[in-house]
Amino acid sequence: MSILIPLTGCTPSRAGAKAAALARLQHAGLPVPDSVVVPTGVTDGALAGAVGQVLAWAERRAPYGLIARSSAPGEDGATASFAGLYSSVITPCTTPQVLAALREVRASASTPVVTQYAAARGLTPDGELAVLIQPVLRPALAGVLAAVVHDGLCVSWRIEAVRGLAEQLVNGTQTGEIHIGRGPVTDSVACSSQAFLHLPGTQEEFDLPPGEWITAPNAGRGPARAKVAGSAAGVLQLRTPREWVKEPVLLPGQREELLSLAAGAAQALRLEQIDIEWAITAQGPMVLQARPLTQPISAAAAPQPPAGGWAGLPAVTGTATGPAAHLGAATPPDGAVLICRALGPEAAAALLGGPAAVVSTTGGPLSHTAIIARELGIPCVTNVREALDQIPEGIVLEVDGSAGTVRPAPAIPAPRKETGPVSYDDAAVVTTLIPPIHAADGRRATLVLHDPRSADLDVLVRAVTAASESTEPLGILLPDGVPPSPVLVPQHPGFDFRYTNGLPVLWPKGVGDMPRRVVALDVDSHVIFERLVDRSAS
Repeated sequence: MSILIPLTGCTPSRAGAKAAALARLQHAGLPVPDSVVVPTGVTDGALAGAVGQVLAWAERRAPYGLIARSSAPGEDGATASFAGLYSSVITPCTTPQVLAALREVRASASTPVVTQYAAARGLTPDGELAVLIQPVLRPALAGVLAAVVHDGLCVSWRIEAVRGLAEQLVNGTQTGEIHIGRGPVTDSVACSSQAFLHLPGTQEEFDLPPGEWITAPNAGRGPARAKVAGSAAGVLQLRTPREWVKEPVLLPGQREELLSLAAGAAQALRLEQIDIEWAITAQGPMVLQARPLTQPISAAAAPQPPAGGWAGLPAVTGTATGPAAHLGAATPPDGAVLICRALGPEAAAALLGGPAAVVSTTGGPLSHTAIIARELGIPCVTNVREALDQIPEGIVLEVDGSAGTVRPAPAIPAPRKETGPVSYDDAAVVTTLIPPIHAADGRRATLVLHDPRSADLDVLVRAVTAASESTEPLGILLPDGVPPSPVLVPQHPGFDFRYTNGLPVLWPKGVGDMPRRVVALDVDSHVIFERLVDRSAS
């Protein structure tokens, strides 16, 4: 009996949200990698059998090895991405190494940083996850695309691209070539001196000593010879060929193909804001991951440095003031401005300590930890290359994440400014518990988030119905992965099914339209998430 689930059979509960999204894209005819899934519920004792099935499946599919990727049920959600917090492991196709990769990815479901992040987003950690298995691609270029999609077109978008695997881009160690667009207008910023590109390799290539040469792919322009610098974690590190240094990474035609893919993925997933990871191989562009864009992306490019200060890429809007603290030097004081190299996993953990702001010397707004900072509402500026060398610890800084500037604070430190005012005007507030009485904060409605792991939907509907007489209008926000289908309505006659701006909602009948805004609050009643409701679509 097969333990593995093919991509066509993936659902969020057993295969996780990442795999389920790829299954929907495959069903829509979009290019995604060959994939199988080790589902949730598989014991550690059964993993050896799963490994044998993985290796049989991978034969003749994976000349460069496999990648084991997390796919948790609560991952890639509309308000919480868990971006970069779970593990992904590249592995050769051998029994002990594939088994070790599966165990490493599964163990990442319960790390302290995952638990802390889930608590910060008002969620219960999944506790276990599925593992998505794919052949490692050998791309000429790869990256991330974030877009707002309307009527089947990307109307505003940001693309970050690097040569080879996107690993350096998403972990914040490399600033990619940037393409920003709104309608027909496109701006681009050259890649920040990508000295090395990372590629998977064959065993023969891994056996080559540093200084030897191999052929590196270069989609649309012919390959080039690249010098081996070394290898680590199943990845070759190659020196970027000299003839590529002044060439653009992403060509205009490739950019248009990616925008078309993103629009198609948004349509397949019923999203108006989307974030995709992509790669371009000799076979063309491919979607590696697709999820809701949890927070808007800045369309601003890098500014000129302010007088006496520094400039980088605006990554998270908002301004904050606090003393500078170099990450790793000592425990940062409360309300510090964190200064770090890359926005990697260690920076993600530090973000959960509640710093005033964060400044990195590399990376861009689409790196994983920049996404986490955006979800937590922490102003962030990336690619401030001189930050660690020129900003001493203890100096009080003013960070403007909207403008992309960092400067010595002109006055006494002020509390961090929220990215939006705390307002309940025409708002539905998301909660995890049914309120016992009418809220006195001016909200127009409450949406109770349904967690299928803790309550059956029918039970929650009955409880919400019983409580509705003593409160403002009560609706139910359905979890990510629930198909936007009116089939749900007959099962719950007191509610209408609404699907607007990526939010599936059971809305009570007879109380009028949904509020114009849906907001979630932190423990201090600050708005940490807001999405406008398209009443015409509901």
